[in-house]
Amino acid sequence: MRRALRTETLPRWKPACRRRERNVAVAERPSFFAELKRRNVLRAGVLYAGAVWALSQGISQLSPALDLQTDVTRWFLVACAILFPFWLAFAWLYEFTPQGIRRESEVAPGESIAHTTARKLDFAIIGVLAIAVLLLAWRLLVLDHRAPAVARVATAAIPPKATPVAFDPPKDTLVVLPFKNLSGDLKQQYFSDGITQELTGALGQNPALRVIAWETASTLRDSALTARAVGEKLDVANILHGSIAREGSEVRISVELVSAVTGYELWSQHYDDTFANIFAVQDKVSQAIAQALQVKFAQAELPQGGTSNPQAHDLVLKGRALMDKSDAASFEAARKAFEQAIALDPNYADAHALLSHALFDLAQRSDLSLPATLPQIRAEAGKALALDPNNADAWVALGVADTSSDPPDRAKAKAEYQKALAFDPSNVAAHINYGTLLPLKQALGENQEAARLDPDNATAWNNIGTTDQDLGDWAQVVTAAQALVRLDPASVDGAFYLAYAYQQLHQYDRMVAAFDLVKPATPVDREQVTTGRLAYRAVADPALRPQALAALKSLSRHQSNPDVAANLVTMYASLGQHAALLQALETLCPATPVACGDLAINPMYTALRADPRFQKLVERYNTTTVE
Repeated sequence: MRRALRTETLPRWKPACRRRERNVAVAERPSFFAELKRRNVLRAGVLYAGAVWALSQGISQLSPALDLQTDVTRWFLVACAILFPFWLAFAWLYEFTPQGIRRESEVAPGESIAHTTARKLDFAIIGVLAIAVLLLAWRLLVLDHRAPAVARVATAAIPPKATPVAFDPPKDTLVVLPFKNLSGDLKQQYFSDGITQELTGALGQNPALRVIAWETASTLRDSALTARAVGEKLDVANILHGSIAREGSEVRISVELVSAVTGYELWSQHYDDTFANIFAVQDKVSQAIAQALQVKFAQAELPQGGTSNPQAHDLVLKGRALMDKSDAASFEAARKAFEQAIALDPNYADAHALLSHALFDLAQRSDLSLPATLPQIRAEAGKALALDPNNADAWVALGVADTSSDPPDRAKAKAEYQKALAFDPSNVAAHINYGTLLPLKQALGENQEAARLDPDNATAWNNIGTTDQDLGDWAQVVTAAQALVRLDPASVDGAFYLAYAYQQLHQYDRMVAAFDLVKPATPVDREQVTTGRLAYRAVADPALRPQALAALKSLSRHQSNPDVAANLVTMYASLGQHAALLQALETLCPATPVACGDLAINPMYTALRADPRFQKLVERYNTTTVE
């Protein structure tokens, strides 16, 4: 046909013949539509479209069951649309023959089976259309009947758009922000902080108020946050702030009570008095706040543990500031300050109570023996209670001593913590320590209350994480561990909590990355982090186990450190090293009995339940129950 169009090859003297040849060629050439039909391109197109439609319907109905993404059908249709022209080109250019697929231009007339192929395509089209009709009937007769229910489920599954939550904190909540030091002397900061801390304690003894602990309030010193922002951060309705100016024996205290919801002032006052009368000023402020908030305030419930000796009071204020630093040297200096205050005023109940706490904390962070120190701790707490039977700090000190004795007197300690909470419902230490004596769910409530009163209390969050681990609530363990890391990035314990919880949640990338969140400050902690990262990599990659176990063995030389011992236990449990886990527990439990109080219920020890050696540990050390 193409050759007939080459008119340039014909002689010029035969124009009539040339025209006849061209006309014959045109007459013999079929139309484009006929050629599409002959090559089965139309049938191939119809078959392709029907198959794509049927497959898309099947994919859309199977997607939920196979947990496929909701847009998988759309991308399938896009891909099929792109491939459609190539399918048509294939049908145009190629033909099925007895010898296989060949280009249409190379097929001789006798070899063509286009007609047979057409019949097969017709049957395929009929089959696809039948499947399409069945899918359409299924959609109309079955799915549409379920449409209302499906719509309800879908609506429920889609979370509503976030709407601003109205700030509505409990009306009985209060935070006392650090009073400003107007003396101009940074060395006098302990004075304004100490007065603020004492006022916080006095207000906390009012059972009608829930007062945020000084430890958290002190983090907002010189904060630029508005009253409402502070309220939202701590979930409190009222904010007390002020200033203190001291000149010689004279003191001026200015105080303002503000609503965190409205930002309006509720009450304000200033007091000029001598330092010797500072406790009377604190009582006046406490009563005025109670009146402003319209809560009951009984004069008999006021703390009676003060002193009329300004020097003794000043030493106690210095000791309080030192206790906030939480290191052995500061605790030793605080101990001396409290002892000097007692020498000046032996009837200073608060000084005796604080000395009992300083002794206990010093025994935890120095070479001072706790068993040898317990008699003195009890003696100082007893002296405080003889002077002030309502002294909550002294009751807490007695409870701590009784739970730390060998064997512990849990029943006596429980009663002592209950008395502390009766006299001071906002006493965070009482809530935390009382929780150690309760069944898990009650203990969780006590520690959650402690965290509400003192959101920056690492001990409360640590206990919440431990309790949630015992209950197997791994998502909440993650929340508690994240709080620990936020509060103290230098402490590595939060990373081990996180890693173990992520392992139980099968989130292995986060499990290993937990160790990137902490910033260890000591060589031992840096070794713990390195070992922990390797151990949890070995959880995901067993080929690393020999290397991880060697690192654990090396770290065990620091096993006398209770934190290291506890983290070794966690790593051995994570790696399934049951023999090493049991041996580590036999080292940890005698040294730190409180760490083994949950042996019978902690899911970490499930694999050891039938071991007689483990059962002996449970019998001796387990103190915790679920209910």
